[in-house]
Amino acid sequence: MPDGLDDLFANDPASTGSGQSGEGGKLRAQLEQVLAQNKALTDRLAAQEAAARSRTVAELFAKHSVPDLAKDLFPQDAEPTDEAVTALVEKYGALWGAQAATAATTPPEQQAATNAAQQFASQASAPPAGPLTDEAIRARMAETKNAAELMQLMQELQSSGG
Repeated sequence: MPDGLDDLFANDPASTGSGQSGEGGKLRAQLEQVLAQNKALTDRLAAQEAAARSRTVAELFAKHSVPDLAKDLFPQDAEPTDEAVTALVEKYGALWGAQAATAATTPPEQQAATNAAQQFASQASAPPAGPLTDEAIRARMAETKNAAELMQLMQELQSSGG
């Protein structure tokens, strides 16, 4: 099989009549060995990249509740990101009953604020019976930790006539 290297080594004065026994034959053997190693490493890298992409896509699909059957709808050349899977859900989510709003993720800060507000609302107690004294008002104001608590105290004062 002529590959251009035969021409290069054919005129090598170091080679003898056997064709591959001289210095050129050794160099060719080394070159072929390096090329074979390069091909093996390239194939291995491609397999690992494909496995990593599959794993990432599977994790994103699980996060966004996309069924495995919809995996074929995700483009092979698309980068596996939250935004790409959200776009997939927006486009094809009606096929499995998903809505794009369910695919969008809430920022951690907003989720923490929502949880804190829900916790505060569940712990809110009924206002005390009767009007508050100035001392009690000052004590309650000192205990407020955020604007929501202060607003609630103000509403209690207004409703109690204080």
